[in-house]
Amino acid sequence: MTKTEPKAPTARWKKGLVYFIVLGLSAVLIWTQLPQSPYPTDLDRINKGQPSLVLVYDVNTAGGMMVMELLAPLREEYGDQMEFLVASLGLPDGRAFAQHYKITSGAVVFFAADATHSSTLRAPKSTADLRLPLERTLPKNTP
Repeated sequence: MTKTEPKAPTARWKKGLVYFIVLGLSAVLIWTQLPQSPYPTDLDRINKGQPSLVLVYDVNTAGGMMVMELLAPLREEYGDQMEFLVASLGLPDGRAFAQHYKITSGAVVFFAADATHSSTLRAPKSTADLRLPLERTLPKNTP
């Protein structure tokens, strides 16, 4: 019977280093694949001289995501005339915003350029539902 030689201690730490590198690269890959919000969550941008639209959004419900999809064509059309923002219910200021206006995920709040509350839509079903209050919020000299 032959005896196997014991492994050198350096082989053990090399194996650990390879595992650590693979784990680190996997974490970086997963992190880069996480969904990113295409809308800013900085609610201080309300009252910066431009009308604002704020979508209340919760990652745990489908309502906010559906409304975000409805907003995409309007953002392309009106993005230079209006701030499109998200009040994330995962953040303290987003929760405070939703509590202040007594709304939940999927609701949209419109603000005039001077930050006065223009209107609120709870769970709009179509882009047309959003277009009318959006256009009413814009200054009269814009299309």
